[in-house]
Order: sequence, then structure tokens, then C-alpha cells
Amino acid sequence: MEPKELSPDVAGKILDADFQNVVRKVAAGKPLTVAERSRIEARAAGSQETLAYAKTLVELAAVLGVTRRTLTGWQKMEGSPKALSNGMWPVADWREFVRVRGLKASKTPVGNEEALKARKLLAEVEERELRIAVKKGEYVPLHQVRTEWIGLVAQATSILRAKFENELPPILSGLDATGIQRECRQAIDEVLRSLQES
Repeated sequence: MEPKELSPDVAGKILDADFQNVVRKVAAGKPLTVAERSRIEARAAGSQETLAYAKTLVELAAVLGVTRRTLTGWQKMEGSPKALSNGMWPVADWREFVRVRGLKASKTPVGNEEALKARKLLAEVEERELRIAVKKGEYVPLHQVRTEWIGLVAQATSILRAKFENELPPILSGLDATGIQRECRQAIDEVLRSLQES
């Protein structure tokens, strides 16, 4: 039995149902694959195109809705995404590049409500990924960094003041410029060592 060809309407319904499966996966707290994330990013950008990686520049140009010549020109722009080591082109990176630069690329229009849902879903995914990264210790809260930094600056200031206001003046009296420079360098090195050890 030969498979029937799908009409664009039926194919669209199947893809929409598959997209809803991705939505349910996020709601269940499961991580997304690169391809699934790319689909959400595409929807958020207002496109129905779900390809994660283009095999060739011609395919990438078709996905972005531009000519190969236009894409070749964009490649010369600073910060343009490069091909991966396997020769594939990251579609999501190119979409973001086009969006940030305000370049004109065509897209299949998606209902505003659908694009908003996709952007919301993408934000939820990013929030979950960030929470997981924080739990893994890959990030620390900004207030913790500030507190640590202020403590280190205070410690460095205290040690430098003690060295240069109390210890060095009697040592430096009577030395020539080279001797003063040598003693100051040694004092700075000693302060740096003590900071690294703390």
C-alpha cells in the first residue's frame, strides 16, 4: 500500500500537534533538544519553519527567505554566524543575527497569538535552564559577587595602606630611586600573594 500524499492543511495540523507536544514537554519540566528549541525560537520569531540546521548555504538562504547572493553578503558582516565543524549552518543563530541587525528576511506569517505563545514558551525554557545552571553552581547571584568583591577590595586597601603608610617609609628613607622602586615592587608582590592565599 502506497502512502498518501498529505495536503498542506493536514501537514500543518500534524506539525501544530507536534508543536503542542513540545509545549507539554516544557510544562513537564523536561529539557528540550536543540531541534525542539529551534522550533520554538522560529515560532517566537514569527515563522512556521522548524529546521534547526541547514545543510548548505542554499538551504539556509531558502529558510531565511533570501537569495544566496544576499546571504553571501550577510556572511561578510562582522559577527555573522559561522558554519559548525560538521559543515551545518545553525538556523536559530542566523535568525537572531538577522533580527538583531534589522536585516530584511521574509518569513511565513504566523498569527500574532501563536508567536506570543512561542515567545512565552521560550522564556519559560530559558528560565528553567538558568535555574538548573544556578543549582549546578555555574552561576552565582549578583549580590554574592558584589559582597565578595567589596570584601576583597577592602582587604587589599587595608594591606596596601599598612605597607605603604607604615612599613615602607622607614625602609625607603635614604634609598635612591632604583632602590625605592625595587622595595615598592616587592611590597606590591607581597600584597598580591597574601590576597591570593586568602
